[in-house]
Amino acid sequence: MQPSALTLNRLTVGFGRRHVLRDVSLTLRAGERVALLGPNGAGKTTLLRTLATLQPPLGGQATVGGADVVQRKRGARRHVGFVGHTPHLIGHLTARENLAFLASLYGLSNTGARVSEALSVVGLDEIANRRARELSRGQLQRLSLAAAGLHHPAVLLLDEPDASLDRDAVRELPAMLDALCPGSAVLLSTHDPDVAARAAGRSVLVDQGRVIEPDTPGTAAPEPPVTTGATNVSFATTAWTLLRKDALVEWRAREQAPALLAFTLLITVLFDMAFVILAQADAPAVAAGVAWSTLLLVASLSGVRLFGSERDANTLTCLRLAPIDQSAVFVAKYLLLAAHVLVVGLVQLALLSALLDLQLFQGGMLATLGLVTIALSAVAAMQSALALESRAREVLMPLLAVPLAIPVMLAGVGATLETLQGAPAGGAAPWLGLLAVVAAVFLALSVLLYPHAVDG
Repeated sequence: MQPSALTLNRLTVGFGRRHVLRDVSLTLRAGERVALLGPNGAGKTTLLRTLATLQPPLGGQATVGGADVVQRKRGARRHVGFVGHTPHLIGHLTARENLAFLASLYGLSNTGARVSEALSVVGLDEIANRRARELSRGQLQRLSLAAAGLHHPAVLLLDEPDASLDRDAVRELPAMLDALCPGSAVLLSTHDPDVAARAAGRSVLVDQGRVIEPDTPGTAAPEPPVTTGATNVSFATTAWTLLRKDALVEWRAREQAPALLAFTLLITVLFDMAFVILAQADAPAVAAGVAWSTLLLVASLSGVRLFGSERDANTLTCLRLAPIDQSAVFVAKYLLLAAHVLVVGLVQLALLSALLDLQLFQGGMLATLGLVTIALSAVAAMQSALALESRAREVLMPLLAVPLAIPVMLAGVGATLETLQGAPAGGAAPWLGLLAVVAAVFLALSVLLYPHAVDG
């Protein structure tokens, strides 16, 4: 008898007070394939998402590869591959880059060969260098299968894998699973009994929140038990991998930087024109107000899309499924946001130096810019993460960020005036210290809170 890859014991799942699944018990052995049949709304998708650690259960127990999906969520993710209704692929990366990115998150060895093999199995090797956003729906489904099976999971969860596939691909599905995940237990949902008969050894019915099994159990596939290829990846390596991905996507999409730079130029000129008389009398005060007000607006605007764009594209699911420290996701996003804000800040100083005839590129101002960037980016990144599930995040973000940024603005203005008005050496130190403390507090809180914001 082969060991159990998946065990459910009286699992109950719901949303609030509404129970979608009640007292579900089910066992899959290594290599066994089971199809979930049932009408729409029966709970098939909810069950698969719960086993993939995307939906917390209300009660009962579920273990995947020996790891509890609630108590050892990160460990369970090493043993799970998941294909949902919507592909969670990164549109601006090629098919090969998508798989290579996932291989890095899962700590896979011999990445190049494994990626090439997976692409060949699903029939995408000839278009491996095309971006995911350019692929057809059927090709995306094939790529999703390759991504889910890349790390040889103990359990492969497939939510209607035949959706969007042509007839030839549906016929090839069992062979694809054999080649991608030999020995993996497979739990798939489908509305087509023919697909269930072809791809699974037995079927169970999901109806009105219950799982009904036939009296005769199916047989396991002859392959040996699978050992997942996923290994632990360090926090620093994970953050660096995510940052490189985000930077590459930003470079190809060009959604943030050009708009932010144009905004900076426009707002600086407008502020300078509005305060032209005051600027002649007190240029340092105008420089301080314009510089840090603009930077706050930039951080807020850029922060709105920080996590929201990932969620809207469903690629945040890709990151949630990976067996990584989710705080590394926040750190990577934060670093990219800080880079945006810093570049805009440098451009801002150059513009204000020319418009106000001030020498802003000096040690004190650059130190202030660095600390303001760290602090404002921390505030904006934290608000973006916490407002992730809000439909009104574009409105809420600036409203929530501005009050928290008040200490940053006061300290930034104070340090700027001390520097530009020729204060004695060390005069700006208290303001810089305040900036450092605010930045440290918000960064620490964000890193600690982010996993709870995305995983509940």
